[in-house]
Amino acid sequence: MTRESPSVAGPSEPAVESVSPAGRARKILWVLVRLVIAGSLLAYLAKSGMIDERALSRPFTAWPIAIIAVALILIDVSLMALRFSLLFRPLNLPISWAKSFQLTMVSFFFAQFLPGAAGGDLAKLFYAAKDYKGRRSEIVTVSLFDRAIGMFSLLVMPLFFAPAFSRVIAATPALRALLVTAAILAAVILAGFLACVFWQSLTERIARAVFGFLPWKEWPGQVIRTIASYRHNLGTVVAAFVISFVANSLLLIVMVLAVFILNPAGLGLKMLLVVPLGFVANSLPFTPGGLGVGETAFSALFTVAGLTGGAEALLCWRVWTALVRLLGLVFYLRGIERVFGHHAAGASHAAPVARP
Repeated sequence: MTRESPSVAGPSEPAVESVSPAGRARKILWVLVRLVIAGSLLAYLAKSGMIDERALSRPFTAWPIAIIAVALILIDVSLMALRFSLLFRPLNLPISWAKSFQLTMVSFFFAQFLPGAAGGDLAKLFYAAKDYKGRRSEIVTVSLFDRAIGMFSLLVMPLFFAPAFSRVIAATPALRALLVTAAILAAVILAGFLACVFWQSLTERIARAVFGFLPWKEWPGQVIRTIASYRHNLGTVVAAFVISFVANSLLLIVMVLAVFILNPAGLGLKMLLVVPLGFVANSLPFTPGGLGVGETAFSALFTVAGLTGGAEALLCWRVWTALVRLLGLVFYLRGIERVFGHHAAGASHAAPVARP
């Protein structure tokens, strides 16, 4: 049984500023720019022959495999919902798996349109933090921590399989450089977590020195205190990592299925090394849902590993995930009531949350 930590949110929460017409126009402009970038990248991949347009009908015609892939994606989303629910328990912010699943599905739907595969987290934060102003900093921090654990598991996954490909890695400098980069990024995430947990005071002093000039200068300290509260619940963090690793393994299987129906000759065990890194690139907030950026990254990564069909496989994955995202649209249209249980401090009376 985990030990509950007291609320660590400070008294200060940043005010929510209204968006001016000029601000809305700039946001629309940037969305259009990102869509143009995504379209240009996809057009380049098609023109260069890296994407076989005729093969893109396979996700619709290979129904038995498509059903399996959609089921695996649903299980992946369910595991992400479990991880999200689990991470809030030590902070005495109860959230049921069912409510977490709805929230995750809505964010999964919005990830199709917001920059990067992680863009849907903005929708998740809107729903989760809207009615809990007194603990908003905790909710935002744990939501970002949830995303960081998922990213960490993606970075660690190819390193986990790397020993089995030692000869291939030694003979491929580009692949070796990618794995070293993944190891460095994973080490930075882990070091940040350990610093917050075991050297909280020092980390807070450094944060004040670095971010003291910001208008929300108290937030870094609140973030550090929230992460530090997991020192009594390290088992929860480990469990969240294991859940992430299993969930990302399912994504890997879905990509194997995509390559199998599009280009069976392109299958290879080296996908274990490059597919997780491709999903990291797909999360970069450059285009809506990572469209175009992810395809370019997968094409390059597959080429580095001596494989083919990376861009087509990711497009196939997008088709299958689009079917799952429709369920998120259903939850969005229904509206989500209060996310956390009645014990959450600072909560308002239960009411349906307005859609963003």
